[in-house]
Amino acid sequence: MNLIFVVHNHQPVGNFSYILEDAYKHAYKPFIDEILDTSEFRFAIHFSGYLLQYIEKKHPDLIEKLRYLVGTNRCEIITGGMYEPILILLPEKDRDEQIKRMNDYIERLFRVRPRGFWLAERVWEQQIASILSKNHIKYTFIDDTHFLREGVKEDELNGYFITENEGMELKLFPISKKLRYLIPFKNTNVVFDYLKSIHNKNPESMVLLGDDGEKFGVWPGTYKYVYKEGWLKKFTEELKANKGWLHMILPMEFVKKHPPKKRVYLKESSYEEMMEWSKGNFRNFLLKYPESNDMNKHSIYISRKVSDTGREIPNALLKSEANDAYWHGVFGGLYLPHLRIGIYQNLIKAEKELDSNSFSVNKTDLNLDGTEEVIVETPTLSAFFSEKGGSLYELDDKESDINLLNVLTRRKEPYHDKIKEINQKKSTDNDDSSVKTIHEIAKLKENDLDKFLIYDWYRRTSFIDHFFREDTTAQKVYSMNFGEQGDFVIEKFKSIVKKEDNEISVNFLRNGHVWHGENWEELLLEKMFLINKNEKKINAKYHISTDVEVFLFQGIEFNFMLFKDGMKINGTDYKDFINITDFEFKIEDFIQRKQVTLTFSEKMTMWSFPIYTVSQSESGFEKTFQGLTFIFSKKWSIIKDRKLFIELKL
Repeated sequence: MNLIFVVHNHQPVGNFSYILEDAYKHAYKPFIDEILDTSEFRFAIHFSGYLLQYIEKKHPDLIEKLRYLVGTNRCEIITGGMYEPILILLPEKDRDEQIKRMNDYIERLFRVRPRGFWLAERVWEQQIASILSKNHIKYTFIDDTHFLREGVKEDELNGYFITENEGMELKLFPISKKLRYLIPFKNTNVVFDYLKSIHNKNPESMVLLGDDGEKFGVWPGTYKYVYKEGWLKKFTEELKANKGWLHMILPMEFVKKHPPKKRVYLKESSYEEMMEWSKGNFRNFLLKYPESNDMNKHSIYISRKVSDTGREIPNALLKSEANDAYWHGVFGGLYLPHLRIGIYQNLIKAEKELDSNSFSVNKTDLNLDGTEEVIVETPTLSAFFSEKGGSLYELDDKESDINLLNVLTRRKEPYHDKIKEINQKKSTDNDDSSVKTIHEIAKLKENDLDKFLIYDWYRRTSFIDHFFREDTTAQKVYSMNFGEQGDFVIEKFKSIVKKEDNEISVNFLRNGHVWHGENWEELLLEKMFLINKNEKKINAKYHISTDVEVFLFQGIEFNFMLFKDGMKINGTDYKDFINITDFEFKIEDFIQRKQVTLTFSEKMTMWSFPIYTVSQSESGFEKTFQGLTFIFSKKWSIIKDRKLFIELKL
């Protein structure tokens, strides 16, 4: 009987170096050291490019050990996209470049040309067959559950299959879900009893494990269990004891020795947990999280620029396509600010590499939501406006490579109900010492998380126009328990753009309404944004007019990815729900070394509060800081019109 053992090691672009180092010490290094002298242990391994670059630089001795294992025919190196992108989300040129760079890198390091491919998050669409085939890839791995759904019988899953797209062939290996949950979480005798049961049915069977290498030391409790308590050592001993009937074989070696089972066509798929999180299609993350969609469409926007210029794809653009910040499941993913920060750093670097002196305005439906966006680029900043709410949803400081509006909206997740259940039981499972898969862990990493289960009905962008009820407070806005008197927050504005020699204007106009007592009165709101080529600031001119006298409690909302620790506003230490009245507000972020100054033509009252989300990670439920909300308010009556001037300076 043949066992194919495939290990996938990955760390995302933008992750902290101490996390990579911890994973190296607790998973990647001890795994290789443990199996190095066991000739019976033969396996395939994949490292994402970002991680492999780190290991090559920091721990070249591990590269040497892998070279030895490859050279002695005990290890097969599996390729992938260089920075672990979801291939189906990329333009064709970017997909091919991701694969080519990873293949070239592997060949340089290990002196072999890889033939197997690890699909990021195992996201499959039929076009993958031709994408990989034309890049000289022979096979990839897909979860066995998807073969079963297409009518493949369970007893047929003991080999590989053939599929094609446009007549280009690709071989598909089924990954055993059973083995994913057995290894390494069950005793080795349980694992080998299962393997023996397969052998007894058919001694010529093949079964394949393909899963994260982090489960061998990084996932909670696994380092102690796998190495200190000897799970992997016992596994290798069992291999030696059972070598009469069980043989570990490399994937390409198996392909050469055995014919395919038959031809198959599979629907869109990933592993079962991902199918649950994405509701059956990975692209649904782009619907659920507009922030994800915006990053994706921004990268495609840059990719088209590259194609238009005929230049080589910037490495920074390929890094920005790393998958982790584009979705969320049991890992933090999109909910981790440092991963989104990493994506935007690379997007901004790629844009600067293409044109460091750009000065342009482009009106287009960039994010394909049915309304147009306006993109303004200058040598020092890029501003992305939306006709929805006439708001600013991305503001890139090109000198520091930071998107200052990289704030995540608070949304309900299915597992939030589980948090409430745990709180009701007054238990956090801290007394449960058993080693579990990350899909089984359900504990609170801190108390009172249910207090942070607050959901926004609009997206956290900037220049959001509120008209509040008179009793509105900062606490009510924070808890989403306030009365909105106007229809400007999420409704569509008309936009007009104009470019002159050194200045671009973006004018948004909406004929909307506000409640005044029991009357739904008409109100015209116009806001013009002026951006000078040579200045790192945005000037906004507000004009509000009505035909009747109305009382207005206006609030203009900004959301910034600024860190409150050590922050000062007008020289005063930041405090949650701070309340300041002034004409000018100097916000100093000492962590990112950024300063944002907002100046108003009228004295305004500023409210501010932090945005926290509650999300799931591999070690439990936790709250995460996502940025700060600033609302600048003014109470006034209007006869005909009011004007307000705002300067946002970086």
